[in-house]
Amino acid sequence: MLNPEVNGGGSRILVVDDEWLNRVLLSTSLQEAGHVVETAEDGQQALEMLRARPFDAVLLDLIMPRMDGYRVLAEMKQDAVLRRVPVIVVSSSDEVDSIVRCIEMGATDYLTKPFDPVLLHARIRASLVSLQQERVALLHDRFAKVTAAQEEERQRMARELHDGLGPALASLNIRLLTVHKQLQRDGHPAANELAELAAQAQASARDIRRLIYDLRPVALDELGLVPAVREHLECCEQEHGLIIRFTVNDPAEATGLRGERLAAPVETALFRIVQEAVNNVIRHAEARHLSVTLTRNADRVQLCIADDGQGFDAQLPRSVTHIGLWSMAQRVEQLGGQFELHSVPGQGTIVNAVLPL
Repeated sequence: MLNPEVNGGGSRILVVDDEWLNRVLLSTSLQEAGHVVETAEDGQQALEMLRARPFDAVLLDLIMPRMDGYRVLAEMKQDAVLRRVPVIVVSSSDEVDSIVRCIEMGATDYLTKPFDPVLLHARIRASLVSLQQERVALLHDRFAKVTAAQEEERQRMARELHDGLGPALASLNIRLLTVHKQLQRDGHPAANELAELAAQAQASARDIRRLIYDLRPVALDELGLVPAVREHLECCEQEHGLIIRFTVNDPAEATGLRGERLAAPVETALFRIVQEAVNNVIRHAEARHLSVTLTRNADRVQLCIADDGQGFDAQLPRSVTHIGLWSMAQRVEQLGGQFELHSVPGQGTIVNAVLPL
C-alpha cells in the first residue's frame, strides 16, 4: 500500500533537479497538496536516496550533472524494486523523440517546463492510483501463493499423519490391550497400568484423527464441498451443543453444474471460510443457533453464515486479533469475489461471501 491516502496527499515524493529554483517550485506545490517531499540535485544522489528508503513517486529532470535523467531511468528499470516506482519526467525539452525515449525507458508520464500545477497534480494522482492498484494486485497474488502453499502443506501433513502416526497409535493401542488382557488373567499388578496406557493411546489416536480432519478433511477431497461442510457442521453440533441449520439451495447443483465439482480453489476457500466463521462463533459469539446457507447460481456461488450470538461493532477498526476475518476476506477477494460482514452488538453476526464461477 502507499504510505498515505492516495487522494488525500501525504505520499512521499522525490524531486530530482539540478536547478535550485525548480526544486523549490516543485516542492512547494507538492507540499501545499499535503505530500512529503525530498529533493536531490542530480541522478546519482537520487538513486542513493531511492535505495535507502521508499518513495511513492519521482519527479525527474533529464539534463543534470554527474548522472542525467536517462541514466536514472535505466538504473531504476534494472532494479526489481525501483522499477515499480512511478517516474514523471519534468523537462524543458518538448521534443517528441525525448518524450518517446523516456516512456520507452519506463517513465510513467512526461511534463514540460514551466509546469502547470493543476496538470502536475492530476498526473501525480493518476500515477499514485496506478501504483496503489499494482501494489494491491501484488499483495493479492502473494496471498494467493501463500494460501496455495499452506493448503499443499496441510495436505502433506494430513497424509503423513494418516499413513504414519495414526496407524502406529492404533496398532499400539491394540497391542497394549492384548497384553493387558493376558496380565489381567494372570492377576499381574501391571494390568491396570497397561489399561491406562491403552486408554491414553486411544485418546491420542482420536486427537490425531481430529487433527487430520482439521488439516484437510477427506470428505472435501473425495466427495466435494457439500458433504464436507455437512460433516464439519455435524461434528461442531455434537461437540459444542450448537443448533445448526445447513441449507443447500438446489442440492444437485450446489457441488457443481449437473453434479460436477466446483473448482478446487473455490471449494477450498468456501470450506475454510465455514471453518473459520464457525470457529469464531464457538469461541466468541456465545450463540445458540447458527445457520449456514449455500446457494449455487449459473455464474456464482454464495455462502451465508448467520448466528444469534452477542455480535460486535463491525464499524470499529479491526485489530490484529481479527486475523480470521481478514483471512476470510482475502480468500474471497483473491478469487474475484465479494465479502461482507454485518454485525451489531446483541444482534448476532452475518458473514456473506460470493464467488464467481
